[in-house]
Amino acid sequence: MPLKIKNIVWIVLFFQLFTYSCKDKTNSSEGESAPGIEKGFLSFYEKYSKDSLFQIEHTVFPLEGVKARHDENEMIDPDFRWTQENWVFQREFDDMNGSFTREFYNLNGVIVEKIADKSENFTMERRFGNLSSGWHLIYYREMGLYGK
Repeated sequence: MPLKIKNIVWIVLFFQLFTYSCKDKTNSSEGESAPGIEKGFLSFYEKYSKDSLFQIEHTVFPLEGVKARHDENEMIDPDFRWTQENWVFQREFDDMNGSFTREFYNLNGVIVEKIADKSENFTMERRFGNLSSGWHLIYYREMGLYGK
């Protein structure tokens, strides 16, 4: 398969990761908590993944982050910012039958979510901060090939 077509196939596959809705295989419910993660965050996270208006209201625009490259020759723009105009609605995590893993960790009050394929070459990262008006997405690195 030519390189460009192969890259397009990967991009489509990873785009589907965020457009196809499926429950987390850990089946965390609102009442449960993960180590270091506040219960209030889990309630926020569930609503953030399902309600597009809530998501827009709880994302700090212009949002710092990284847009995935479309091919290996494309340079990553260090000044890129997500805006409401270029935002793609974030859906619930889908492990795609075990092909992807997700982890949360608390980094000095910032909840970091990392999703990766089994090789950990294709990754995505989101960071959430508890601001004066509640939890908000404060950073988003789109799913892409970044390496380890």
